[in-house]
Formats: sequence, structure tokens, C-alpha cells
Amino acid sequence: MRRTLSLGLAPLFALAACSDDGGSTPTIDAPMVENPGFVLPTAVTKANQETGGAWMEIGDANWSCLNTPSADQPSTQAIALSGEVRDFQNNTGVGAATVTAFPGIMLSGNSGMATSDNVAATRGDFSMTLAQLPAGTTRFGFKLEATGSLKTYLLNQYFDPAAATQTRNISIVSESTANALPALVGINRDPAKGVLAGAMRDCDGNEVSNAVATVSSTQGSVTHLTGARSYYFSEDTGLPARNSSEPVISPNGLFVVLELPPQTAPAFIQVWGFPTAADLAMGAAGLKLLAELASPVEGNAVITGSIEPKRM
Repeated sequence: MRRTLSLGLAPLFALAACSDDGGSTPTIDAPMVENPGFVLPTAVTKANQETGGAWMEIGDANWSCLNTPSADQPSTQAIALSGEVRDFQNNTGVGAATVTAFPGIMLSGNSGMATSDNVAATRGDFSMTLAQLPAGTTRFGFKLEATGSLKTYLLNQYFDPAAATQTRNISIVSESTANALPALVGINRDPAKGVLAGAMRDCDGNEVSNAVATVSSTQGSVTHLTGARSYYFSEDTGLPARNSSEPVISPNGLFVVLELPPQTAPAFIQVWGFPTAADLAMGAAGLKLLAELASPVEGNAVITGSIEPKRM
């Protein structure tokens, strides 16, 4: 089954090898590529840590938990949550932001609300009560809205159900950043389209490099959403780069998929890569699905998530 799936990816990579740099105009005789940012990695996945503002590779990524049963425990109580709403780009506190928690990926749900402080000393600080999750759901999502910012969602957030008081900071994307980041890779932002983004981490919680990401309409296999374009963030600037500069995920683990048509049915954020040298030696047939997160796509909004190894 795994080999059949992997072989099915080979034509996708054959096309990607003929793609442009993700920001320039393709030549007339070049084939139209489903996602020019989804190419075959040339190395095994690596684990990375940030030290003193610089990223350092610490060895092969740990995939020992991949495809094992989830360690999530069921929700058992309400949680008192506090934290800070921060600007994604400059990390400063964002005041008067509305924070709404919801169960799973139910974007319209409400498991608690708060408004962040808007005074200088505590700007961005918030506190709220997270309602106990319904049976069968172990992860929260958050919706953030503020003047001058794009509606931003954060998915796949796990809280220890045994701890009644917890903290977590949440980032929101400003409208200026939302307009500027696509320009860095040579495209103009279409407000009618959606954006999905994340940071890939391994079983130890370290950021993963040498993998590729996409958004698929099918679970467990690659069927790129129409128009999907994957880009990866430079480890030096912390900004998205053209595919010619960053063809795969860099040591900071960050990726973004742009130009997605809105849909209420779940799409699937996927990360693929080679866990071992033996997998790499097999080429496309050895590529493994490392992470998969279901998510809707909403126009004029950014949906982010904690991207973790795929569990059963």
C-alpha cells in the first residue's frame, strides 16, 4: 500500500522538476505544474534547534512516534488560559484583539472568548476559560481578529487536561504582512484566496528540514488543491523565499501554501519527506507522509497549525 502511494507521486515530481522558480513567469513550452513548491527532497529529514538566534542541525529527525497511537488524553475539565496575542512578524503585543477558542477545526464554534489588553504595560495580554472539549475531540483551535490584522486561525493546540491553569501565546498576521509576504515570492495576494501555513516538528519537538509541504483534497495521498503554491522560509531572514532559493523546508521548519480556493470541506495540510537513508535511496517510492492536518480553507484569512508527526 505504501509503495503504491509513493509510486503515484513520481509523475508529480517529474512535473515539478520542470517548474519555474515560483516567482517568475514559466516559459511557453514549460508544462503547467500542479504545485511548483512540491519537489523531491535530495536529503533525509533533519532535526534543528535555534540557539542564540541561529539555527543548528542536531542530527536526523526523530520519527519514532510516526504512525503510532496518539498520546492525547481526553478533555476532563475547563482550563484557565492566559497568554499574549503577538504580531507574527515583529512579535510585539497586539491590543484589542478578539480571541475565540473552538473545538477541533470547527471554525465557527465557541469554547471561550477574550479580548487582549490595549494599554502599554500589558498590551496583548489575555485571559480566558476554555470549556471542556466534547467527547472524541482532544485539540483546540483559536480565531484571532483585530483592526489592521487579517483574520488568523491557529489549529491543533493540545493542552494537558490534568492542568487547570495553563499559558500560551498566539500570533496574528497583520494586513501589511499579509500583503508583503506574497510579494517576496513574486505574486500578488488575492483576498478571495486562502492561506495555510505551519511549522513542522518531529517526535522530539524539534523543527524539521529537508521535507516538502502541500495542501491536498484527499487524505493520505497527494491531490494538490487547485492553484496551491508551497513556499519555505529562509533560516536567515525568517521570511518566505522563492522556490529557487528554498526548494524544501529549511531548518526553521516553516512553510506556507498560498493561492488556495476557499472550501468548507476539510482539505489536508501534508508534509512529505525521507526519514532514513534507505528511504532516500528509493527515490519517489521511498517518500513518506510525515504529517497530515485536516483544515478548511477560508478566503482572506490565514490558517496556521502545529504540524506534528502523523499518528493513528
